[in-house]
Amino acid sequence: MDVEQDDEDRLLVRCHLSGDANGFEQLYRRHRERIFAVLVRMLRNREDALDATQEVFIKIHRGLDSFDPSGRFLTWAYRIATNHAIDTIRRRKVRKETPIVEEAVGADADLRTGRRANPEAGSQLERGEVATMIARAVDELGEAHRMVFTLHCYEGLSYGEIAAVLGIPVGTVMSRLYHARRKVRDALPPDWDPGGPSRSRGRSQ
Repeated sequence: MDVEQDDEDRLLVRCHLSGDANGFEQLYRRHRERIFAVLVRMLRNREDALDATQEVFIKIHRGLDSFDPSGRFLTWAYRIATNHAIDTIRRRKVRKETPIVEEAVGADADLRTGRRANPEAGSQLERGEVATMIARAVDELGEAHRMVFTLHCYEGLSYGEIAAVLGIPVGTVMSRLYHARRKVRDALPPDWDPGGPSRSRGRSQ
């Protein structure tokens, strides 16, 4: 958890509520890519995620006066984004297209977790092949399991934070994540583990 970032977010919220339009503008610039990354994985369509990102920030703008400053702004924003994604999925059937893993996460990220990758860990070809396998496996997860997997393995949220975002018990988060990881792992070569380092490399070190 980045305490300094959380404090800066709260300061920007206070700036917005005091009438400084730059407060919200800075919040948008700081967090739009992370909100988009969550939405593109949940909705599985880049154009849908772009539209949804704008709609989510409109909701954030309208609801900032209800934000509890004792909590994390990003957790609160994730909750709005996740609820919006659920509503979108339920309103219409989402078009299935090739998942945009590298674009959403970043070229220098670990495509199993969404976090920064070791540039020496494996070839670009291997990473690309595994990324495609993971994207397809995540795409096949049910809505509830895909959201938990996305928030934990790509966005790095803790069990408690995911529980707060989705409004479910921590035990439910753990159960859904366990089953999601198992399904994704079953789709990968036996020496790869989603959400963690390569087991084969770990043994060789």
